Amino acid sequence: MSFHSKNIPNELKIFPQWVCYRTTKLESKTAKYMISPVTGKFAKSNDPHTWTDYNTAFHYMIAKRLEGLAFVLTEGIVFVDIDHVTDENGTMSLFAQKILEELPKTYAERSVSGNGIHIFCKGRLPKNALKRNDKLGLEMYDTKRFVCITGDIIDHRKEILECEDLIQSVHERYIGKRIPYVQPKTIESVLTDNEIVSKIRESKQGQKFEMLYSGNISGYPSHSNADYAFVKILAFWTQDKSQIDSIVRSSGLYREKWDRKIGNSTYGEITIENALMNQHTIYNRHYEME
Repeated sequence: MSFHSKNIPNELKIFPQWVCYRTTKLESKTAKYMISPVTGKFAKSNDPHTWTDYNTAFHYMIAKRLEGLAFVLTEGIVFVDIDHVTDENGTMSLFAQKILEELPKTYAERSVSGNGIHIFCKGRLPKNALKRNDKLGLEMYDTKRFVCITGDIIDHRKEILECEDLIQSVHERYIGKRIPYVQPKTIESVLTDNEIVSKIRESKQGQKFEMLYSGNISGYPSHSNADYAFVKILAFWTQDKSQIDSIVRSSGLYREKWDRKIGNSTYGEITIENALMNQHTIYNRHYEME
C-alpha cells in the first residue's frame, strides 16, 4: 500500500502525535512496529516524548526507508476500524458500505492491507465504552491508540467532520453493551463562580483558560474539542456540576448545542460527566491554606 501524504487531513497533521512504523512478516500475518522519530526506538502510545510533528515524522520515514506513518489518537477524534471488507473480487461488504453510509462524508481511507477501512470523526465515544465487536470485525477508539495512516481515501472523503451524535448511534447499534458506568459524584463547591474563575486566571492554566473563556477555539479541531478542554480545566478546580455548567454558560463558548438532547441527557451534561470521570487530580483548597 502506497502512502498518499497530500491526502492526510489537516485535522490530524496539526497534532504533534506522529510516529513511523516498519513491518515484519510473521507466519500468518504482518506485524507492525511503531518507531519513534525522536528516539529511533519503539514508540509508546502513552508516552508523548516518543511522538513528534507530522513533517518531522514524514522526513524520518523517508530517511530511514520505513513503510509509513502512524497517528496517536487524541481526545475529540474517534477512529472506526472495519476489517476484512472486500471479497476475492474486490467487492466491498454490505456491512462496510452501511457504516460508510451511517457516517457520511467524513474522512475515510483504505487500510495498509487494502482489505480494511478507516473512518475518522470528530466526537467522543459513550462513557466507558466497549471498543470492539469481533464478529463484525468492527473496532472504535478515541484515545491512546496507534493508527497506521495511508491517505488512500475512499469516495473523495478528505475532511474529518463533526459527527458525535452519529458516532454514539453507530456504537450503540453495533457494539452496544457498555462497561457499567458509575455516575460521577457532584461535590458542592465552597467557592463562588467568580472565585473559581479568578483562581484559574492566576494559575498555570490561566492563558489557556482565558482564550477558551473568551470563545477563542483556535488550535482545536472542533468547537466540541474546545468545549471538552474548557470543562476539563474547570473539573480540576470544582467538581460541582451546576457550577461548571454555570461558568460554561457565562463564557464565550456557550451555544445552543450545550442544551441539545442526547438520549436522556444533554450535550452539556455528557461533556461535564466525561470530564469529571476522567479528572484524576483535583484542587485541594485546604492544602493551599496550610
